[in-house]
Amino acid sequence: MPLTHADIAARARQLPVEGYELYLASNAAVLAQLDTSPFGLSVMCLDLLGPPQNIWTQADMMRVYNVLNATAFGDKGIPLENWVMIDLGLLPSAFLMVALPIDRARAAMREERGYAQERGRTAEVLGAVLAEADRLGYEGPIPVAGYCAAPTPMAGEWVGWSLCSAIPGLGTTTKALGLEVYGARTLTGVAQFTDQALRVHRRFGPMEIMAPTLDLHPVPHTMVYRTQVWAPEPDQAPTMWLDARDLDAQREMQAKVDAEASRYFILSPGLTDGRVPILEVS
Repeated sequence: MPLTHADIAARARQLPVEGYELYLASNAAVLAQLDTSPFGLSVMCLDLLGPPQNIWTQADMMRVYNVLNATAFGDKGIPLENWVMIDLGLLPSAFLMVALPIDRARAAMREERGYAQERGRTAEVLGAVLAEADRLGYEGPIPVAGYCAAPTPMAGEWVGWSLCSAIPGLGTTTKALGLEVYGARTLTGVAQFTDQALRVHRRFGPMEIMAPTLDLHPVPHTMVYRTQVWAPEPDQAPTMWLDARDLDAQREMQAKVDAEASRYFILSPGLTDGRVPILEVS
């Protein structure tokens, strides 16, 4: 269900209790403009353009994070490239990362949490992450989830582009921490109607579909949405349940948006049994 600001604050404050650590990777000029204590939590800021700050190598931590992100998105064919991580993340924005000490990360691969499919994915993604750490000889904190959004010329309006998590349940809290760090009031993003991550993206406020189709994107059934962060939810039932793979229906929606005849909102909980609850407002 949609979360309140208080809900997510309570979730976030449990992370240190459970042994997680928070990091914000960017550069000093950007870090000075961000909220570096989201929900009152302690976050270690990493200045990737500054001198070494820790006994472990910050650059190697980001190489390990890159493998986390690339493995999480690899099945879609859109793995994170190192230059993208630098040019679009570390220079103009910041990565909010949730990490575990390396021994805890190894243990997390064997924990019996979530469904069998989720456990298999955790083992696959964390396995790749830890293999990269071993290759580098890196023994610092291991990123297990992360988020990054890009600033726009409009104050408070951000574009989300990188959410990943190796451990079930961390994605929602990680994204919320990032939004708090940025002070985002609206968030524009790209997602697929077919992606389970839609259930995460849906949890931060009213989610309007700005473009029901985005044919330029390499992944099918991609759309553009905009969330009014923490705004009141529409108290209305769905006007339809969209088949997530029904491209014809998505194109019909696009035609109505182009003609300014209708607006569409994704309602909670997002993708359910291959369908998405949609509110059409004429």
